[in-house]
Amino acid sequence: MFTRQFAMLIASMALMLSTSCGGGGGGGPPPQQPPPPNTTALPITADNAQDITVGVLEAITSTVDLIDILDIVGLPTISAANSDPTKFLLRDIFTEIVPCDAGEATVTWDDADNNLMISTGDTFDVVFNGCFFADSGATLNGATSLTNLVVTGDPINQIAPWGLATTFGFVNLSATDNAGPAILDGSLDLDVGTDDNVVVDLTLATASLTVQHSGITETLSDYVLAQTLDLNTLTQIISADGTLTSTLLEGTVTFETLQEFMAIGDDNPSAGQLLISDSTSSVLITALDNINVQLDVDIDLDGMIDATFVVTWTALDLD
Repeated sequence: MFTRQFAMLIASMALMLSTSCGGGGGGGPPPQQPPPPNTTALPITADNAQDITVGVLEAITSTVDLIDILDIVGLPTISAANSDPTKFLLRDIFTEIVPCDAGEATVTWDDADNNLMISTGDTFDVVFNGCFFADSGATLNGATSLTNLVVTGDPINQIAPWGLATTFGFVNLSATDNAGPAILDGSLDLDVGTDDNVVVDLTLATASLTVQHSGITETLSDYVLAQTLDLNTLTQIISADGTLTSTLLEGTVTFETLQEFMAIGDDNPSAGQLLISDSTSSVLITALDNINVQLDVDIDLDGMIDATFVVTWTALDLD
């Protein structure tokens, strides 16, 4: 079942998610380095609000990027990420060989109704054992699965209306390159569908998803991201709520979308509000336009803003 595209998705997923709170993207986990002193550790202050904002937004945008990479039915969307050859297309998974350049991967497809087609109730499991891909330089170890599959209509041929839901599970799944390993544990629930192949609704959720990389451990929990794509107007509407626990932050923050974020194409959001808080402090992020973002810091949760400053989306360095 799982072609090179799916295996490379897993590598991309682990390496991509490992950049949250790490200061930007790149091709793999950053070299290990201690967090800058007094810059990201909680509580939230005027001095560290921008760094904490970056950490949370990177965790969120990583899952948005994951949706783009998954593109599980090959639906044309409005993100340039969909030109990435590592996309996992459900229509391409009918081979049961993962072509590792070295090592191996064992794949099991439980065809629940024995119809030799991807359908509701099917499950997939793959175990990687030193599975090396020369083109990415990544070696995969551990296990992943696809369960809770629900297929409505015909998502393969995109005959509207259609829908597809599934859970991706990860058990000590590691992707290692010359910068070191990123290890993924937990699950992601994906639900995507459309009534007309114009407006596409997606949700991505997790009770718990943990990434370890470069001496840092980060966990997204009680997380729900909702995204609506309008392929006619090229607009995206996004909201995200959840909790991020990070050794880099030395604690836990919750985040809540107060106003949905709106973006056109691959541009930065031009509207939207996200509140990030811990038990004693908060920062409210407001998209003023597609260039500028306002940060309002409440250092003691008394409801009074103690510091306000405007930064650019570019300064937030969200790759």
